[in-house]
Amino acid sequence: MILGIDAGNYEVKVMGPYGPYKFLSCLGEWRKRKLEQTFSKDDMEYYFEGKRGFAGTLAKYESEFIRSRMGDTKAHEDARLRVLLAIHRYSDAFEHSVVVGQPIEKHDHIEKNAIKEMLRGRHELEVNGVTKTIVIRRVEVAAEGAASFWCQPELGIVRIIDIGSGTVNGATLNDKRYIDKEAFTLNYGMNTNKSNDLESLAESIITKANKWGRQDFVRLIGGSAEMLAPYLKKYFNNLSVFEPTIFEGNSYKLVHPVYANSIGFYEIARSVFK
Repeated sequence: MILGIDAGNYEVKVMGPYGPYKFLSCLGEWRKRKLEQTFSKDDMEYYFEGKRGFAGTLAKYESEFIRSRMGDTKAHEDARLRVLLAIHRYSDAFEHSVVVGQPIEKHDHIEKNAIKEMLRGRHELEVNGVTKTIVIRRVEVAAEGAASFWCQPELGIVRIIDIGSGTVNGATLNDKRYIDKEAFTLNYGMNTNKSNDLESLAESIITKANKWGRQDFVRLIGGSAEMLAPYLKKYFNNLSVFEPTIFEGNSYKLVHPVYANSIGFYEIARSVFK
């Protein structure tokens, strides 16, 4: 199965043939519970490589020590586990080809190869008593924010601001080509201590995007896009919250901008993994 997986620090988003899906990214320690409560359909007890843990809403409510590693790279074990949990939840297939994301700042050969190496191969993962063998044959790593362009490609200059929980990515494409000198990553986002003040976060983004023009067309994506849009529109006159379009059933529908990266990853995957 071909999938696009955005293993964010707050939510994991998946796009594949069954449409978009997401769950909380929380990872935490396992413990024996005396009173077992169901919090949501995304409660997860997992067993992976000799270790047990809670994930999703179960980790949020029942783990004492919740792991939420943020930063400018996804080349770490928490991201690996989130990708495997996403595949376990979404697919019953045996083999998979996936496109995952990496912040623009560390979208280099060393980091991308590290991500590919940690994901490729055979993995055994048990979730809520169900054990699946997950084989990842092919992996590609796309730039977060920039990859969302492929949800709706167009000619001309397109600016993209991707508001994440742990990072903010800014990307520029001109006639479908990435412009590296006009891209950036902020190593903080909506769920970090530096970003409690939305207006200050917006001012920080505007300062970083100092090569962008006020009249440029800007797509704003991410789970908090709608919250931050009023502050960014004070500077970017042609900024809009970008809602991707997907084909579902017999018609097209708009989905939340939180899915923009995963849908962009999926479109890349469908092109690359023919």
